[in-house]
Amino acid sequence: MNKKFISTLASLTAFLLVMTASVGFAAMGNIQNLTFQGMTADVLGQGESSRPDGKPDAVFTGNINGIGGAITGFQLKSEDGRSVWDTTAGNGIPGMQVKDGQGQVLTESSGSMPLTPFLLGFGFTITVPDDGSIARGGNFTLTVRFVDDSENSATVSVPATAQRQTSSVRITSAVWSDEERRDLTGKNKQLQGDGIIDRHARLVLQGNGTLTGIRVQSVRGDAAEWDTLPGSNTWLVAATSSGNVLNSQDGSIQTDVRGRTVLDLWMTDNGAIERGRSEFQVTLFFSDGTEARATLGSQSAPAAPATQGSFDGSARMLGRGSRDFVGNNEERAGNGSLDWEADLQVNTPGTIVSMTVLNTAGGAGEWDTIPGNGRWLLGVFDGNDRMLNREDGAVSIPVSRSGEYRLRMENNGTLDNEGTRSKITLTYDDGRVLSREISPFRAQPPAGERPAADNEIRLYPPRKASNSDYVSKSERPGRDGNVDWVFEFRIYGEGRVKNIVLTGKGSRDTVRWDTIPGNGFPLLGVLAPGKGGLLNRNNGTVKFEVPPHQNLQLFVADEGFLRRNLITSYEIVVTWDDGSQSRATL
Repeated sequence: MNKKFISTLASLTAFLLVMTASVGFAAMGNIQNLTFQGMTADVLGQGESSRPDGKPDAVFTGNINGIGGAITGFQLKSEDGRSVWDTTAGNGIPGMQVKDGQGQVLTESSGSMPLTPFLLGFGFTITVPDDGSIARGGNFTLTVRFVDDSENSATVSVPATAQRQTSSVRITSAVWSDEERRDLTGKNKQLQGDGIIDRHARLVLQGNGTLTGIRVQSVRGDAAEWDTLPGSNTWLVAATSSGNVLNSQDGSIQTDVRGRTVLDLWMTDNGAIERGRSEFQVTLFFSDGTEARATLGSQSAPAAPATQGSFDGSARMLGRGSRDFVGNNEERAGNGSLDWEADLQVNTPGTIVSMTVLNTAGGAGEWDTIPGNGRWLLGVFDGNDRMLNREDGAVSIPVSRSGEYRLRMENNGTLDNEGTRSKITLTYDDGRVLSREISPFRAQPPAGERPAADNEIRLYPPRKASNSDYVSKSERPGRDGNVDWVFEFRIYGEGRVKNIVLTGKGSRDTVRWDTIPGNGFPLLGVLAPGKGGLLNRNNGTVKFEVPPHQNLQLFVADEGFLRRNLITSYEIVVTWDDGSQSRATL
């Protein structure tokens, strides 16, 4: 028989044995002769990287003995459970390289192990990237999983190859701090905020080394623990230096420290810090196997209040909408009742990590984006009506210059009360907590004005166009050889627009542009980007449908007022073909 036939026969025999195995058997095989071969390789990087990183990897060998079966994966774990490696890709746990007895690679650190049949016996070599725990020594348990979901484990004692000594990096200072406020963590291992400002500790380090892990642990008082080890059951501690986040997306850390380094630690409090009766130990782990420790005393005083104030923008309650995204709970799911809606514009830059709507008069009510606090969900949507809440309801919304959002919430019986007044509070990841009142819902609009739900227009500050020349000082479209000024303009209503008037006022001057012919005012050019040319007719008039013409640009000829910044406020009036009007000011 040739070798290929023998190999195929062996694989087929193993497969048949798997299919016919009695459910009364225990594991399909036993791990035997598990041996630590030392730090003898450098083929892997940290996490699931399959590239060498200049640091020695740990190598283990052994055999699996049994009648036959199929292997689906391995897991290696330290005695304290803080260090874990496995053969499942993409689960946030560092990987391992697995070879068979002939030296053939079955899986790389970045991949998942394929179904691997064996007959009577199977030799293996496992290589893992050391996070410092193997160099420190101890007992490590290898578990093999078989195709029938049975498992077998064996433990090997690893001698310390790095002395437990004071690291070349010393912690010269460790204190709780309220100087800065950020939200980088939650009640999990994810590197993302949960809308609640983290507790902050500041360390000062002196020396050189490669930091590979951090643990903060209560050593007196209430139980609490945070670390950077992927796969552990503790909550994440995030680390920053000079404002830069040092953790990888899976929470792990590997960064060089040189000389004097200020290291900021951020963690979500489980109550142990706030109660002020606990003492904490900070342990830093380095790539050479050494550790540095310091004590954080109790923080009896609560964190200092965040920067308070108002954000630049506006908020307006619109009334009952036509969609159902949220209900009387924290879930991202409708309940058969149409949501109430509010319009929000934010012109204060930063990253918003939570929003709260709170009734201040007319009945109690509170909605927010903070997971797990029992308050009803506040749904947040962008200008394209895409929901920005994550699965748990939390948000992280970067605002560069300005942003427009639609808020949706379940009516608890107070929102349709004309006496209800509410405010919205935004929390930023740098600790700012900024609020403003929400303009109340008006059930009966003034005569001639559209209902609030339809009165949706927005005007943005003017800028000099790059090279556009659509209008002049006349009432008809046409070039005048000068670059126009342009306003960004959005309409969220529905219907047909028949004219638009834009008025600007300064301390001494008033200017006007419009689409009304024969009144002597210069033309207001209306452009729908991508549609090719102005929507104005030859006489300057307009008549267009909304939607689809919602995002528009308004072009005007400047007589020097805009260039010299003499205009301090603007009002725009849209007249619809039913005679109603929508207004907005800037």
